Amino acid sequence: MEQRRVERKMVSMDAVIACARFGLIRGRIVDLGMGGGYIKAETSIVPIGSEVTVTFQPDSALCSDCLTVNGRVSHQSLHGFGVEFHGLDRQCEWVLQNFLPGMPPVPARAAPVLRAI
Repeated sequence: MEQRRVERKMVSMDAVIACARFGLIRGRIVDLGMGGGYIKAETSIVPIGSEVTVTFQPDSALCSDCLTVNGRVSHQSLHGFGVEFHGLDRQCEWVLQNFLPGMPPVPARAAPVLRAI
């Protein structure tokens, strides 16, 4: 069941995730919203609840510097993990508010198909 309160948009951007326990992890943000994002990575070993820092550059026309946001790993899958952001600074909020409206929405997930036997 979908628990997000903020719409996510489809994106594709490199990210570096810093975790105190596992160091630096390279990944690709594939969906992003004001409240968090999903990061495809070669590893999903970062435990749920871990505090992380995500560094990325959404659009060089809006911001020539990379953005860094703090967050918490909220879920995992075989291909990566979701991060819930907290404490966005003003610059990051402004960049995301101006960047995200131009991105396509993440398609709604289809309900699972139940089969009768």
